[in-house]
Amino acid sequence: MSKEKDERESSKTSLPRRGFLKGSGFAMGTAIIGSAALAGCGHSSTSPTSTSGGSTGTGTGTTSATNYKVVNADILYIGGGIGALTGIREAVKNGRKVTVLDKGPFRAGGASGMNWDVEYVSFGLPTDAAGDVNWFPFEYEDPTLEVPGSVTNKQLGLNAVNSDPNISISQDYVNNGGECFPRRNADGSLKYIDNYPYPYSVIQVEGGFPRHGQDELIKSSLVTVYDRTMVTNVVVNNGVCVGVTALHLPTGQFTVYTANAVILTSGGCCWFRGWETVAAHSMNSPDNTADVEMALYRQGVQIGDSEFGAFDFISCTPSGISYSFNAGLGGDGGNYKYFLDANGKAFLTDPAAGYDLARFELDRVYFQTVVAEYMANNPSALGPHGGIYVDTTNPAMVALMRQCYSRNIELWQDKFDIDPTKTMIEVNFEMYEHGGTPVVDNNLMTSIPGLFCSRGAGVFGEGGGTCQYVNARMGSYALRSALKYLTTAAVPSTINYSTAVTEFSRLSEILTRTSGGLRPHVVRQEIQKAAGAAFNPYRTAAGLQAAATELARIRTQDLPKQVCTDKSAIYNTEWKMAIENYNLINIAELSIQASLQRLESRGFFRPDYPTLDDTNWHCMLVGQQVGGQMTFTKKTLPNISWSTTPPSSADKIAKARQISRSGLPR
Repeated sequence: MSKEKDERESSKTSLPRRGFLKGSGFAMGTAIIGSAALAGCGHSSTSPTSTSGGSTGTGTGTTSATNYKVVNADILYIGGGIGALTGIREAVKNGRKVTVLDKGPFRAGGASGMNWDVEYVSFGLPTDAAGDVNWFPFEYEDPTLEVPGSVTNKQLGLNAVNSDPNISISQDYVNNGGECFPRRNADGSLKYIDNYPYPYSVIQVEGGFPRHGQDELIKSSLVTVYDRTMVTNVVVNNGVCVGVTALHLPTGQFTVYTANAVILTSGGCCWFRGWETVAAHSMNSPDNTADVEMALYRQGVQIGDSEFGAFDFISCTPSGISYSFNAGLGGDGGNYKYFLDANGKAFLTDPAAGYDLARFELDRVYFQTVVAEYMANNPSALGPHGGIYVDTTNPAMVALMRQCYSRNIELWQDKFDIDPTKTMIEVNFEMYEHGGTPVVDNNLMTSIPGLFCSRGAGVFGEGGGTCQYVNARMGSYALRSALKYLTTAAVPSTINYSTAVTEFSRLSEILTRTSGGLRPHVVRQEIQKAAGAAFNPYRTAAGLQAAATELARIRTQDLPKQVCTDKSAIYNTEWKMAIENYNLINIAELSIQASLQRLESRGFFRPDYPTLDDTNWHCMLVGQQVGGQMTFTKKTLPNISWSTTPPSSADKIAKARQISRSGLPR
């Protein structure tokens, strides 16, 4: 359950915020602003009493834009997943109060809520063939930084490394509960996989469960988590972010959370191509529906990298047998050896193809683009459902599979009456990460001062959304940037809540709408079917254009006809879905249109533009709503060479290596 502490009623007309920047303000706890004070804002004096279940109330079954409460925070996180954990830990180390809003239940959403086996924590010590440091990209633990044509913001990555005095990633995952059940050798020593087959050394410890990292963090009196809380917009006064609007899902309570700094750490939205058949084609959380990102887009904030996604082969076909991480069979680039085509050919290891096999291990962009190109050029070599195969009939290949997949062979035998040891399993693309985030500066701050985004556009570029290591690194860097911002920020002494009332009116209209008759789940599937068929690593102009046409029809004809059959505000899943659909169609349209705009193959394969074009497209593609219309511009990113501009301290990296080997409990 969530924690909620030290909330006080106040009867002031506006919220003084300057005092929270220094000294005793941090010890005051959060404050609920009583309604009598907010005359003109219609804030009811009967604000629901908060409970341990989150920002909850009694729930009347009705909702009103003028009945809301205000909760004050110091530093506010949107999302409690991996991207937040290292930042929260760093905030606590600095004695700062942190409030976390998470849409999921039981305190944690996304990867932390799923508590999936992270498999390993790695610390890259870049080395050349002789074992000497050559500063291959330590910070990313992913060679996309050095892939020719990469559109990653390398200056941002360098800033994150150089500003980290304590190697926060190792502190969080290794020393503070992130690794709850690490794998061990027979003598009890930690099981490491060292010297990864790419030009830098990586230490890995299997058996990571991120939920336990949060379990440790929330023991601090400085950390408060409100779960089942959906953030729908940011509150901006005089160009500065002063908080967010939120809906507490169990009760329908509207709340404004004010804050000195807001950090967006929600995960990548893959759900616009999620449940387009009888099973999902994404292992990402269905709660990740780009709520805040698309609220910012509607306000004119620039959104980048929306055409890029990260894909693996864990969705099983035919659709409906099983899918995704927990019940599927398959793998990603690290498992390239056991992928076959329909003819039984191990096409990725074919010497005639000349692929860089070591690069498959770490470069998701290279892996998914190579497979997409092969599938596009060899349709007769695909399975009956258009996929490739996992060689589960070969014990040697099964031995290479991660335990979270290979253990499912027995599940299939027992529950599905299918024996993968006798029949190869057809698999197809599953999207597990996605870009489409606000453009940030080199300190991870968006164009709205006071609002930071740990997964901001340019952090991972064509990598298609951050991997867990980058998420952890940037999570701590976002917090450090926020603290630096707060030393000089001009904080307004009063807050105008009129934009919050406007937002709550929008949400109320979605709930109370009576004309139209289309159920939200029908509109949801329409969006997913339109975008899902087109947004793969293999994209054709015809497929993308068909998706764009259908999404435009849904927006004008069907979205306005969404009607919630249940008008109660209490735990109304239809209402939640209807609100999310506005965000899903925005991110779907951005992703499809940006894919059409990028006339090359980068991060995905286009048969009409099959090559990389650095002359015209070595840039970020930025989507923005201007005058109600979607527009795109190109943005050039810093292209630093790590071999000539290394992180500031080799001793710091050596320290991380030493911590990782000695810091885990025996």
